[in-house]
Amino acid sequence: MRHCNSVFSASDIWFLLDDDRRINKKLYLANCPICGKKMALYSYCDLNKTNYFEQYFYSGGVDRIKEKLKKDVVSTMLGFKDKYKMPFGFKYGLNKEVKRNGKIIGTKQYACDFYGNKILVKKTEDG
Repeated sequence: MRHCNSVFSASDIWFLLDDDRRINKKLYLANCPICGKKMALYSYCDLNKTNYFEQYFYSGGVDRIKEKLKKDVVSTMLGFKDKYKMPFGFKYGLNKEVKRNGKIIGTKQYACDFYGNKILVKKTEDG
């Protein structure tokens, strides 16, 4: 999203039900980090997948569009993150050295995702 000449990501995303005219409906919600203004981006695709539409709402319009679309919410990104505490989706490995008195005594291997979740997979002690 873009406001006050800066680009930032949405703090929450609502995934909405498709209807007879629109598919892939999403509502992105955010606050501008510069001025603090509430923002919403309503995006959808037409039924033939030929045109993609985006519509921005600010301040009072955000509350109105949230009330209008509240009944169509299938899930939210915040709800999705709360549901899955374990790493999910694309994962990467993270290796950490365990030191004691300046000497490396072992390693810890973690599985991490891009949402900040991580879990210990293996711990080794070298001595």
